[in-house]
Amino acid sequence: MCGLYGAIGLGWNEGIIRALAWANMERGTDSTGFFDSTGKMIKCAECASDALRKENINKWLDASCKGCEKLCRIPSWFIAGHTRAATRGKVNRQNSHPFRYGRIIGSHNGMVDSPNSYVVDSQYLFDSLNTHKGDYNAAWSNLTGYWAVTWFDDAAFYVQVHNGDLTVAKKGDVWYYSSSWAHLQSAIGIGDEVITLKEGETFKFELVNGKIVRSELPKFVSSVSSYWVKKYGGYQSTSTAYDWDDKMDSNKRHGKRKSYYEDNTNVAVKDYDAEWREAWETYCTESEHSKL
Repeated sequence: MCGLYGAIGLGWNEGIIRALAWANMERGTDSTGFFDSTGKMIKCAECASDALRKENINKWLDASCKGCEKLCRIPSWFIAGHTRAATRGKVNRQNSHPFRYGRIIGSHNGMVDSPNSYVVDSQYLFDSLNTHKGDYNAAWSNLTGYWAVTWFDDAAFYVQVHNGDLTVAKKGDVWYYSSSWAHLQSAIGIGDEVITLKEGETFKFELVNGKIVRSELPKFVSSVSSYWVKKYGGYQSTSTAYDWDDKMDSNKRHGKRKSYYEDNTNVAVKDYDAEWREAWETYCTESEHSKL
């Protein structure tokens, strides 16, 4: 589980971003990263509390928020942050979010079924999105997994959920967002407008004549028939990276979830819930792919 947080709008508050970074350490402490509307990014393999004390990250955040004449930077109209809880891929700067592929730069919370050629599974999301020129349904509809995701294509900023969690809240002229509404509320107080994204919802934010315009895009629709497989009573991945049949003795590894494997009566109607996401993430953390 990772954390997504940030702000969209001119004049965003750097103190709120710092507070959200601290709060989202609850969701990940392995790495911290940011990107903004200049297309620049910064990341390090340290928890947010340590990262926010680093001189280079302080300078980067200040320049993003206020601009910097010396660096020829104008204030950014959005900032996107990420705290990583590593599952696949070693903990290092290279494997930290965000990731850039062509015009696409983005961060991801969740797990996806990606080819083994990708060290971090999240990289596949953004590489595919770039290949399909931003068409997320074409890029991801056959992809097995779950996510909340944020990305930028040099023109607009996007947020989307697929069996994931993300809330956006407007405070004055700025939209703030976080993986957790509790974190968001603690940082901004009562929002003027609060939206918790539902399944497949995708929002696009643009800066038009000095104001942020939010539009709702067509929902993401997965063509994967089911996340639940009766044989296991749980998640079945098609990638050798997460081969439950060959690599996982579920009852021994996850004894407290034994009932889920044994009772398959309601598998077909059961949602892809947080406990199963935890089970898969735990497995991936312990698997050989965590050592790549």
